[in-house]
Amino acid sequence: MKKLRDDLAKLPLLLRRWRLPLLILLAGVALMLWPTGQEKQPEQAQPSPAAAEDSEDAAERYRAQTEQRLEELLSQVEGAGRVRVMLTLEAGPVTRYQTELSQSASSEGERRTESREEKTLILNRGSAYNEAAVVTTVYPSFQGALVVAEGGGDPQVCYQLTAAVSALLQLGTDQITVVKMKEWGN
Repeated sequence: MKKLRDDLAKLPLLLRRWRLPLLILLAGVALMLWPTGQEKQPEQAQPSPAAAEDSEDAAERYRAQTEQRLEELLSQVEGAGRVRVMLTLEAGPVTRYQTELSQSASSEGERRTESREEKTLILNRGSAYNEAAVVTTVYPSFQGALVVAEGGGDPQVCYQLTAAVSALLQLGTDQITVVKMKEWGN
């Protein structure tokens, strides 16, 4: 028991003496255990035709949802009455995928060669399903808007509807048309 106490009393002195070599050793072990991500080479992936169709469906859903929300909002403008909206898209959504860039250079005498390769990263979701890693999806921008409103014959209402659509969709006033809705039953 006495020997154990003596050894424990020497421990702080030993730790002070060997502190730097122990820290270096621990840092080396930590670096060796640090994952490098090089165990598996990423596969080359091209977006599938199904992904392109999903992208087009997503653009159509986005356009329809925006039209519906605009109709609900614009019908609240004083004097507008019932409102219908039609939007046209400039382009569909753009999906950007995560890529890995590898570069290599070599020289033989006076001759120098460089190569560069970019691969799309693939997420492995089990044995039968792989998916490209998506960085971001940029939703489509709108090219123009048509607003058909019961109060579209009033210049003040037309101005308010045009200003609202311009502010919400970032469209110029020359890209927005407001017209009077046909009266039913006459």
